[in-house]
Amino acid sequence: MKNKGKALAWVALYAAIGLALQFVMAFIMMGVVYGIALTEGLTQDPDVMMQLFEQGMGISFDSGSVSVSISGSVAIAVTGLCDLIMLTGFGLWYYFRESKYPFRPNYRKAFRPANVLSIVGIAFFGQFAISLILAGFQIMFPSVFQQYEELSKSFDLNTITPLVMFFIVGLLGPLAEEMLFRGMIYGKLRRAFSVWPAAVISALLFGLFHANWVQGVYAAIFGIILAYIYEKTQTIWGSCLLHVVFNSVSYFVEDLMGLLPSDSFIVGIMMLLFEAASAVLVVFLVRRFRHETA
Repeated sequence: MKNKGKALAWVALYAAIGLALQFVMAFIMMGVVYGIALTEGLTQDPDVMMQLFEQGMGISFDSGSVSVSISGSVAIAVTGLCDLIMLTGFGLWYYFRESKYPFRPNYRKAFRPANVLSIVGIAFFGQFAISLILAGFQIMFPSVFQQYEELSKSFDLNTITPLVMFFIVGLLGPLAEEMLFRGMIYGKLRRAFSVWPAAVISALLFGLFHANWVQGVYAAIFGIILAYIYEKTQTIWGSCLLHVVFNSVSYFVEDLMGLLPSDSFIVGIMMLLFEAASAVLVVFLVRRFRHETA
């Protein structure tokens, strides 16, 4: 019991540091919004200021004779800076913490071709499986889903140079999050708890970290899978690979979905069936990964 309490205390510290970075990032973004509003002479109107803060980065704001476009590239740059700080800080912390233990993973076994293909498959079909969650939010909580859509616009490839976007969203962000949630948090929990309690706690914190309901729900589910892959590969690089591929392939899937007619009932039904099949396939690939590394 003492070890569990100590582990939870450390986890609370790790999460608090990550949350503090989020607050700093949000504070910087609000400062940028305020600076733009000050330049445009909008600071005297509380209603306009409130709408600007609610809409945030990457959203064109139009109120009567006032029109302001806040560049989403600012949000991406601030996000990238936050991720870089988190990756550097937690990465070094994780390295020195783990260097105290003599265990070394078997990389050749962990990343055999079958496992790498399973990770790519989980990442690719996971994108379509998540569409089921998004559809559920769109139907049951349309206002919540609309907020998520507005946030997603900031991470569109057109927001900033595609290469920079891929670096921040596809590489830097996933590595930073893995160092915190699987490396520091799950790794610490795993030394005091069995696999599933450690995976669930770290996944719930991962979901809360995203600070919105839609991302929070699917991030929590994805977090359990990431912890499972980390457990089976016995190295942080297993979950890192899955997370990097998952984020990177999302742009490919987005372009692929854009080629389909959105107003076709038949296409809609076929996509729903494919998304359901993708969810089943993800479960199969995760289970197959278990057998491959047993």
